[in-house]
Amino acid sequence: MTVEIELKYQLSANNDGNDAVADDISAMLSAQNISFEIKSHQLTNDYYDTDNLALRAMDFGLRIRTVAGRYEQTIKTAGKVEGCLHQRPEYNVDIADNSLKLALFPKSIWPQNTNVEALEKQLQVIFSTNFFRQTWLIHQDDSIIELALDRGEITTSAKAPKLAINELEIELVNGNKEALFILAEQLGTIVKMTPGKLSKAARGYSLYHAR
Repeated sequence: MTVEIELKYQLSANNDGNDAVADDISAMLSAQNISFEIKSHQLTNDYYDTDNLALRAMDFGLRIRTVAGRYEQTIKTAGKVEGCLHQRPEYNVDIADNSLKLALFPKSIWPQNTNVEALEKQLQVIFSTNFFRQTWLIHQDDSIIELALDRGEITTSAKAPKLAINELEIELVNGNKEALFILAEQLGTIVKMTPGKLSKAARGYSLYHAR
C-alpha cells in the first residue's frame, strides 16, 4: 500500500497548445538547474463499479490500467481532498490481462462483511479514460516529484458526451509534500492553471450520472 499525495491543476479546455506548455516546463526546469528525466506513455484506464455504484458508496475507486501491453489493477480507498491537494491510500497489482482479480488486494481494505467474490461478479466498466501522459521525474532538494501533463478524454460509451482531460498532476514520490507547493508556484509563473478539486475518477462518475 502507498499513499498517493498529489496536487491537481486544470489547464485550458483546449489542449492544442500543450506541446508549447511541455516545452516551457522543460525550459523552466533547465533554467533553474533542476534535475529531471522525461518519459511519455499512452494510458488507457477502465473504471469498474456495480449497477448501484457499490464501490462509489465506499468511496473506493477501482481501475485496470493498460500501458505498453502491460496491465495494472489499482484500487484507491477513502482519502481526503484539501483544495487541490489529494491524498488517498492506493493498492497496485500487476496482472496478466484485463480481468479483475479482487482477491489480489488485501482483505483488510474491505468494509466488514463485504463478500468480495460476489462483488467482483457484479462489476462492469462504467467509464474509461484514455490519455497521453508526459512525465518529468524531478529531483529538487531532498524530494523526488513526478510532474505529469495529461491530455485525452473521459468516455462512458461511444454515443455519450465526452469530457476533455487537460491537466497537470504533481505527485510526491519521496520527501516533503511542501515541495509540491514550491514546484506548483514555479509552474504558475509559466503555465495558466487552476486548482483541480476533482480527480479523473470523480469526473468520470459525474459523466456516468449525466449520460
